[in-house]
Amino acid sequence: MDHHHNAAAFAAAALLLAGSAGTAEAASSSSATNAATDAQIEQLNQSIHDLQAEVDDLKRSQNAQYTDMRDQRAGDVQISFKNGRPTFKTSDGEFSLSLRALVQFDSAYYAQGKAPVGVDFSTGSNFRRARAGFDGTVGDDWSYEFIYDFGGSGTEGSTISSAYIQYDGLGFVHLRAGAFPPPESFEDSTSASDLTFLERSQPTDLARGIAGADGRDAATAFSYDDHYFVAASLTGGVVGDSAVYDEQQAFVGRAAYRIIADQDVNFAIGGDTTYVFKLADLVAGANSPHAFRLRERPELNVDSESIRLIDTGTIDADKVWEWGLEAAGNWHSLYAQGGYFGYQIGRRDSSLPDNNFNGWYAQASWMITGESKPYRADRGAYASPVPAEKFSLSKGTWGAWEFAGRYSVLDLNDNAGVAGVATPKGGIRGGEQKIWTVGLNWYPNAVIRFLLDYQHTDVDRLSSTGGSLNAHLDAVSLRAQFAF
Repeated sequence: MDHHHNAAAFAAAALLLAGSAGTAEAASSSSATNAATDAQIEQLNQSIHDLQAEVDDLKRSQNAQYTDMRDQRAGDVQISFKNGRPTFKTSDGEFSLSLRALVQFDSAYYAQGKAPVGVDFSTGSNFRRARAGFDGTVGDDWSYEFIYDFGGSGTEGSTISSAYIQYDGLGFVHLRAGAFPPPESFEDSTSASDLTFLERSQPTDLARGIAGADGRDAATAFSYDDHYFVAASLTGGVVGDSAVYDEQQAFVGRAAYRIIADQDVNFAIGGDTTYVFKLADLVAGANSPHAFRLRERPELNVDSESIRLIDTGTIDADKVWEWGLEAAGNWHSLYAQGGYFGYQIGRRDSSLPDNNFNGWYAQASWMITGESKPYRADRGAYASPVPAEKFSLSKGTWGAWEFAGRYSVLDLNDNAGVAGVATPKGGIRGGEQKIWTVGLNWYPNAVIRFLLDYQHTDVDRLSSTGGSLNAHLDAVSLRAQFAF
């Protein structure tokens, strides 16, 4: 019985040892598995860390590249072609430059019904204006312009039309200096590319030529908003003038106010004055004589002989004064403008009275296609309409069409006396010129334009001996123009 009990105990001990060994082996296997898993997790965490580092490096590289590209683009030039005008501008806005061009090719046929002996207007063609140049801005406060004119007729020739710098950092006051047409009147302040007829009316052209017009050495202060425009200028000679000992010096002032300012209805009034307080000296030293004259062409400049049918002749003057009053406005597609001008010449060292002359004009136009002339506040004048629909045969659109008419009178007589008798003492027989014009204008688009005018001129004038210098002239003219 003890033998069997010992055997059972031995068997039980063996089973216990076998179970313990199995448990130990299982525990050992589980520990190995856990160690392997921990190693894999550690390796995975390291991979994630390394990948994150690479992503951060890539982000930093991309940010650096973006910054470099942004810095490079800050110096890039932006190009635009608004209304056909090439404009270059730096992306930071510090500098801009726009190319400018105005080409006007005129053809005319003159029919002389009556003219003084030796007067023969030349039928033909010429480039009235052929201007090229540029304008732009520098920073926030400076602007500039340079325009050279390669055209001209008669005594005119290639010259600088404008070359100036302008300071705009005084708020509503602008300062301009150089060579340019100082603001003088509604017609004067209307750009040459926006004129309703081939030429300005004779009274306004005469007024602007005294101490203004293109290429005039000047310094101007001006101010404007949507309603008012005021300008004051000190002017000298004209670029390319004949040599003198001392240049002419003058004051030119202009003011305009837009009483009604609406999208389709506008009305403005204006006034101007020119005072020449120092005429150009013809000889050296004190008490130099001065040569001054008033004369005007018949509102058409194709004639290569530059004939003037009215002319005061040369006057030795010590001062010249001009003044004018104008009004202009539009009601939808209808436009009207007119003015009256006075001219006074004070003689130098003379007991003779001052000479006085005058002129006036009235003009109107109708945009057949319904457009209206826009008001340009920066000029205090009106501009050309923009066609509502550009000319296109394929689309059946015809651009903009305008019908216009004008009547002007310029009287350069003063104490002229009567026919058959010599000129009274101190009198001037410059003549009186009356012109009526009708025109048809076509605007195919915002850049190209055609103007067709018919003009009739009557001149009443006496010679120094009392003979007749009367003249009658008819002319048909056509202008082809592009401007940007």
